[in-house]
Amino acid sequence: MSEELWQKYYGQPNPKYGNRAQYGMLIDINKCIGCHTCTMACKNTWTSGSGQEDMFWNSVTTAPYGKYPRHGEETASHDEYDYRYPNLYQDTPKGTGPDLWQFYLARPCNHCANPACLPACPTRSIYKNDDGIVLIDQDDCKGFQYCVKACPYDKIYYNATTGKSEKCVFCFPLLEKGQEPQCVKSCTGKIRIFGNLMDPESTISKMIRDPSLGVQPYDPEVGLGATHRTISEGERRQYRPDFGTIPSVWYVPPRNIPPEEVEKYFGYAMQGLIQEPNPVPEEVKMKDL
Repeated sequence: MSEELWQKYYGQPNPKYGNRAQYGMLIDINKCIGCHTCTMACKNTWTSGSGQEDMFWNSVTTAPYGKYPRHGEETASHDEYDYRYPNLYQDTPKGTGPDLWQFYLARPCNHCANPACLPACPTRSIYKNDDGIVLIDQDDCKGFQYCVKACPYDKIYYNATTGKSEKCVFCFPLLEKGQEPQCVKSCTGKIRIFGNLMDPESTISKMIRDPSLGVQPYDPEVGLGATHRTISEGERRQYRPDFGTIPSVWYVPPRNIPPEEVEKYFGYAMQGLIQEPNPVPEEVKMKDL
């Protein structure tokens, strides 16, 4: 990707929220085997309590999903992907033999640079911390669920037992101890790289800006893991960047699918950015004091 575009989003503090670091993730889809080890590691750590039975802060779903419902639609037709049933038609390939294809898509919260959930919260319980991680203050959350509706990635969950909204926290308590998130540490294929996107010398920053580095084993930065990881060569992109939230989770798109399908899921990184990707009703939008 162009250095100019990278500098626009990661070469300076976040213009809206002021964070001078933005932790993110690079995931190599070509090496994912759909074992769900990351999902189980996350679930055992964060969502094993009452009201969290159906929560998967980190999930691995099977694509293709067919067409996407338009914003504002409550339901999708039988050949469209319905976000409310992410595992429907799992492992159902697309195409006709022998030209069949599918891929596994690991999805934690994107911890977006321009999150749609944050301005949707009327109680201001959602915020970005100094590391750019999007968090929900459980003491302030009143369970209005506007954030659940606002997130175009469907990665915020409502806990009916506690009456609070919950989501992936990028394992920030582990980061404070110099450790990687559970989904990164547990990955059997070592397909994830984690680090600070705003640090030009971080492993993840170098690997996204210069894909050729991923071909050779490359050590993560000191304190965030010690194993060698090899990431496939190829362009690095975000999942559904057309939502305009500037996701902090990046991918090496699958090479075994038709090019038009790559564009459907991973349109060109940070292109087509629109001002308000997932409109939030004015009456519930967070107001300035």
